[in-house]
Amino acid sequence: MKKTVVLLHGFGEDSSIWNDYAAVLGKEYTVILPEYSRLSHLKTIEDYADFVHEQLVDKAIEKCTVIGHSMGGYIALAFAEKYSQMLSGFGLFHSTSFADSAEKKEARNKIIETIKKSGSEVFIRASTPTLYAEDFVKENAFIIAKHIDNASQFPPEALIAGMQAIRDRPDRRAILKALRVPVMFIIGEKDKSISPADSKSQIMMPKFFSSSILDNVAHMGMVEEAEHCLAFLERFLLKC
Repeated sequence: MKKTVVLLHGFGEDSSIWNDYAAVLGKEYTVILPEYSRLSHLKTIEDYADFVHEQLVDKAIEKCTVIGHSMGGYIALAFAEKYSQMLSGFGLFHSTSFADSAEKKEARNKIIETIKKSGSEVFIRASTPTLYAEDFVKENAFIIAKHIDNASQFPPEALIAGMQAIRDRPDRRAILKALRVPVMFIIGEKDKSISPADSKSQIMMPKFFSSSILDNVAHMGMVEEAEHCLAFLERFLLKC
């Protein structure tokens, strides 16, 4: 039986962000891509983790490696807290175990108000380019436009629910430290969404860890340096 890999997407994107990876990894693993970008009934990060858990139970999956990008990492940490017995490996892909600072929470509140007032497209069009390194944006206008066109279709209620859940999540450094499975980190030095300093400070928290720090990448390593990140992930999965 193939081992299972669960890839969790971030905020302002959907599971299609992992399609290229799933096509490659699917040759060796059972790949699960939970989709929650359009759901508005999930109110907390724990709710999202329960949603992922339900999907795995429905598929009779007992053990898996869970990799989360950005918000997906927050969901992965909540999953690890509630369902640690299911983990064979764990990864934070441009994500953090730290809670939001007061300043960050206020920024989230402003985003919520923007979405309430202007809808999904205005927010997505303004925020998406900031997820990528500036040089990547200049050289890959089609990729950015495709991301914007796709994410602009997300219901405002779903974006608001996700942002509120992100804002209110607790600090989960203790969960990261308690993990006894292999843990991987991918960090972008140009990330404006997740502090590279915070990301690097958590690398040595788990007992067994691997990390890749990308000098020319912001928040979207699976797109900005797709081949490198996929190769790193493949090597990591051999340890799980």
